[in-house]
Amino acid sequence: MSENEQKETIYTRHASARQSDLVKNLARIMDPEGKAEALDDVLVLDASHANFSGIIAASFFAEFGAEVIKIEPPEGDPARLMTPFGENVEGVGIPFLFEGRNKRYLTLDLQNSEQDRQDFRRLAKKANVVIETFPAGDMDAWGIGYRQLSQENPGLIYIAMTPYGQYTEKGKQFARMPDTDLTAQAGSGLPAEMGDIPESGEPYNWPLRAGMWAAWYISGLSATLAGTVALIHRQLTGQGQMIDIAAMDAYASMVTMPPTIGYTWGKARPRIGVLDFILYPYGHWKCKDGLVAIAAPRDHDFRALLKILQLWEVEDDWKHSSDRIPDILEQATHLHKIIEEKTMQYTADELVLMALNYSKKSARSKWRGGGVPIVMKVMTPEKAMENKQWQVRKTFQEVEDPDLKTKYVISSNFVKMSESPPRVKWVSCRLGQDNAYVREKYLKDS
Repeated sequence: MSENEQKETIYTRHASARQSDLVKNLARIMDPEGKAEALDDVLVLDASHANFSGIIAASFFAEFGAEVIKIEPPEGDPARLMTPFGENVEGVGIPFLFEGRNKRYLTLDLQNSEQDRQDFRRLAKKANVVIETFPAGDMDAWGIGYRQLSQENPGLIYIAMTPYGQYTEKGKQFARMPDTDLTAQAGSGLPAEMGDIPESGEPYNWPLRAGMWAAWYISGLSATLAGTVALIHRQLTGQGQMIDIAAMDAYASMVTMPPTIGYTWGKARPRIGVLDFILYPYGHWKCKDGLVAIAAPRDHDFRALLKILQLWEVEDDWKHSSDRIPDILEQATHLHKIIEEKTMQYTADELVLMALNYSKKSARSKWRGGGVPIVMKVMTPEKAMENKQWQVRKTFQEVEDPDLKTKYVISSNFVKMSESPPRVKWVSCRLGQDNAYVREKYLKDS
C-alpha cells in the first residue's frame, strides 16, 4: 500500500479493516433478519385517539418487537382521516398507513361502552404498557385510568400524553383542549423564532411552524424512551409507573436553548431568517443552481471558507467568532451578502467539492490549522430520495398492505444495530382486523 493510500485509509477511519471486512460488516448491520427483537415479550395497548403522538410512540415499540394492539372505536380513530392533499387509500389517510407497522387492530368503544371498558381492563391486566391521549382525567373517570389499572397490575407502565400534563393548573385549565402538533409548536415558543428578519416585511417575517409534525414526533419519541426505561426499571424491581408526557414539555426541551436564554438574560432570540442565533457562518446561501448550507462557525473553519472562496481581504473585519455573532443584524446581513456574492459564482456541486477537497488536505497538513468548512447542497425531497446512500443503508422499504392492495415506500429501521435492530415485518391497518385474534389470545380465559 502506498503512503497516500495509507493516509486515505487513516483519514476514512478504517485503518484496521480490509475492504472485504467493511462490506461484510456493512451488510450485517443493515440486515435485521434473524436478529433478536428486544421487546418481543412486551404487550402494548395503544388507546390514543385523534392524536399521532401516541400512534408514533406505539410504532417505535412495534418496530422493536413488542406486540402492539391499536384500540379504536367501531367507527375508527379520527386519525385515520388526517392526510395531505386529501389523499387516501380506501378511506385510510397516508400518515395512518405509514404508522401501521407491525400492529394489531381491535375495536373497543372506551368512551361509551361499559362492556368494552371491562374488556380493556382485562387486557390491561396482561399488558406491560398502556398509551393514551384522551383529555386528562377521562380514562380515570371511565374506571380505566392509571389509578384503577395499577391496582390490578402493579407492573403496568401507563403513558398519558396531553398538551400540559395531568396535574398542573395549566393542565387543568386546558384539560378539554385536544393535543395537536400545531398548538404544541405554538405553545413552545418555537414559531416566534422562525421566519425572516423584521426588515423583510410581511408576510416574510411572519412566525413559521416546522414543516412537519415535529411536536407529535418528539412527543412520541419521548414517550417511547421513557417507556423503555420504565420497562428496565420494571425488570429490576417489578414496579410499573405512571409516565406523564406533556407535549409542551417535550417540544420545548427540543428547542430549549433559545427560550431559556431569552428568559434568563432578558434578550430573546428574534426571527433572523437565514442567520443563526449563536454561530456564523451557519445558514443557507444562494448559488448558481439553487442553495447550499454552509457551516463554518469556528475561527479556523471561517478562515478555510475564506480561502476556498478567495475572500481573504475581509478576514480582518471578521477574524473572531465574536465579530460574527449576529446580535447586530445589519452587520451579520452585510457579511452574508459578501459570502453570497461569491457562492453565486458556483454551482452547489462545485461548492461541495471545493469544501471536500480542502477538508481532505487540511486533515493531512499541520499548516492548514485543521479548518473544515462544511458545505451541503440543499435538496428537495424528490432529489434527496435519489441519493444512493438511502439504498446502501436500507433507509426506505417498499411495503404492501394485503387488505388495501397497495404498495408504497416507507422509512424503516430508523437506527442501525448489529444485534437487536428495529424492523418492519408487515404494514396493515384495516379497522378491527385483529378482533378475533386478540380475543382468542388475551380474553378467552380471563
